[in-house]
Amino acid sequence: MWANWENRTLLEGMAAWNTVENSRAGAMPPGYPPGSSECIEGWMGLAALTLNPHFGTAPGITAAEQASVEWSHFDDAVNIYGIAADGHPARTWSNVGVQYGLEAVAEGNITPEQFINLNANAGSWKNESDMVQERCPYIGELCAFVDPTVTPPFPGIWPDQLDPWSWNNMALSADGGLTPAPRVTADPGAVEAAYDRGLVNIGDIDIPMIDWRNYLERELDMHNSHQSFASRQRLLNYDGDASNQVIWFTDVAEGQGRFDQTPMAFEVIDEWMSNIADNPGGGVAGNKPSAAVDSCFDADGELIAAGSDVWSGILDDGSEGTCTQQFPIFSTSRIVAGGPITGDVFVCELMPVSEAIGRGDYGSWTPGPGEVVALETIFPTGVCDYSKGDANRP
Repeated sequence: MWANWENRTLLEGMAAWNTVENSRAGAMPPGYPPGSSECIEGWMGLAALTLNPHFGTAPGITAAEQASVEWSHFDDAVNIYGIAADGHPARTWSNVGVQYGLEAVAEGNITPEQFINLNANAGSWKNESDMVQERCPYIGELCAFVDPTVTPPFPGIWPDQLDPWSWNNMALSADGGLTPAPRVTADPGAVEAAYDRGLVNIGDIDIPMIDWRNYLERELDMHNSHQSFASRQRLLNYDGDASNQVIWFTDVAEGQGRFDQTPMAFEVIDEWMSNIADNPGGGVAGNKPSAAVDSCFDADGELIAAGSDVWSGILDDGSEGTCTQQFPIFSTSRIVAGGPITGDVFVCELMPVSEAIGRGDYGSWTPGPGEVVALETIFPTGVCDYSKGDANRP
């Protein structure tokens, strides 16, 4: 099933295409199915750079200097997150109760067996004190190997050094999921600090904004387009008003450079701010220029559609607007797991598996007795109830 790259979106949420060139194709065995995903093209290696204190680089430093510095994101901001009991920075990362692939099983796109197997094996990242240095492909000298047993000889890597997804730094199941892989929860104080110290955009913004981006989903770029709407929903969640944010997308044609809508955006912002200066009583919403409206443009920068409803169907249940149809929005593995588009729930509130079944979270699938036992074994403290927000948000 997963040899069809586009099926991977069912679990990852992010874009995947069978027709794009895979940047890692040279490290794959002959005959591996063509295609790739944003997970590979945009995010491969980012977990190592974010979480592993033993892995990081900077221009002009020696190996000894590199080894003397702890490089993770949490080390960088330890003055905010604080120190955990193991002596390393406290972390906001948590996946207790997260049901990976929940939307996929509820919609019948994967089987209950696949869903249970996935979540039994998902595991978590190890604590920083248990992490080790990364392997191939992140350390190039570990990748040079030619396997003479393969015809034709395949330039690959030493089997015990292959670790493209940082498996050596994951807490996994020792028996293929019979004993579920352990999950990990965040440090409550770290989550609170992230909010208190301004590391999380909670939507408390009232200045004029044009959120413009080239549409890069076809290129599997990590700067995925759903983030524009995550920001809008955070604004709406804060005070019910997102009138200060305008969303523009500009298409990208294959073999053509990216059209830059920035000069136009600056002109509109300049007019918008001048209007506010001349008429402060009108506020941000009352001083919007006619061009300060949700819009989408073709690859040459020409307007396709503009108006308050061009992005309908993304944050509401309305029919898809013109821009929504033109520029499909993808998501993330946490959204597929039932999380909000805002992506701002670090530690979810939990509910019993029986409650999730009772309210229909699994769609047309009603887990049988054996499946209920399996789910309760994987999630002994319960599954995420995203309707209640973040358990540690101040």
